[in-house]
Amino acid sequence: MPDALTSLRHPETSVPDDAALGQASRSHVAGHGALQLIAELLVKLRGSQFAWWTPEVLREAWDATARMGWFAQRADIRQRITCSLTGLRPKAARNQQPDFQASLIDSVIDEGDVSVAEFETQFDAIEVAAYAPAAGIWREFRSRMPWDDDTAPHQALAAWLLERLLADSSTIEGMTRPPVLTAHALRTAIPGTIWHTKIPLDIRVAIDELRLARENAGEPFHASHDLSVATPAIIAANIPLRELLGVLDAAEQAMGLPASREWTAPAPRPARAEAPKPDARAQPAPSPADQAPAKAEPPRAEAKAQPAAAPAEKPAERTMDRWERVASKVLERVGKESEESAGKNR
Repeated sequence: MPDALTSLRHPETSVPDDAALGQASRSHVAGHGALQLIAELLVKLRGSQFAWWTPEVLREAWDATARMGWFAQRADIRQRITCSLTGLRPKAARNQQPDFQASLIDSVIDEGDVSVAEFETQFDAIEVAAYAPAAGIWREFRSRMPWDDDTAPHQALAAWLLERLLADSSTIEGMTRPPVLTAHALRTAIPGTIWHTKIPLDIRVAIDELRLARENAGEPFHASHDLSVATPAIIAANIPLRELLGVLDAAEQAMGLPASREWTAPAPRPARAEAPKPDARAQPAPSPADQAPAKAEPPRAEAKAQPAAAPAEKPAERTMDRWERVASKVLERVGKESEESAGKNR
């Protein structure tokens, strides 16, 4: 695994030589292919004018204080930027501390004397790659790139990045570098299921035909031959950008950058319709008898009004009535017997 990328730091000297420091910074970038890629990426993003990589966005990520801190050992760079943006005289600008220079720059931007775009153009991509934290720039790119927006501009950027990872040369004049990723490393970073379901059939057929032709000729077939047919432009146009994050993971490892997958924006979750909530109280399942439809009852005749029943007699009252009836019958019989006896006596 390559050594971790570090920002350039110069030995402390009493009288720094601006030309020597400038040459040292350029040599530092020239000696690290990963830093060349960072510089190339900064130039590409600046020219693409994406809404997620504007001067305003970048100033929020790295303000004047942070940037002047990058160039703490490069008084000449800080002098050049301060003079250009604030109009301060060269000697006065050079002798100021980075924080003071940053406050002057922030003041002219906030007052509207210069634009944020002018501020951004003052920072050379090679100088930034040499002195700024490369891992922070790469992580900022990964976190801001909308990996779920498979539109043509983003696909074109992804294709460009794949090409630069495979390139054996630099777009920076006078610099060369080996590829960041081999064709085999890039190809194996894309899952086989994704490759065979997303790459168009005619492209896969053309790859098979090329493989058979080389095998018939006794020549080996490598991943580079795969990518000579399925070019970066074809890959980026057909494979969802989020499925290419494995390639960036492999590139980070090859460049000596810390893993930054956790900084990448996660894929949005599809909205799911909520199921209706059940009743809080569970109802018992109806029995088969309850589920059967109720039988219609025949109409009933209207009941006739019945006379009001006499109030029920109390037990004591019923006993008295019975004794009265018995006594009445006894007296009636005694009376009859008396009359018959009187009749005989006459």
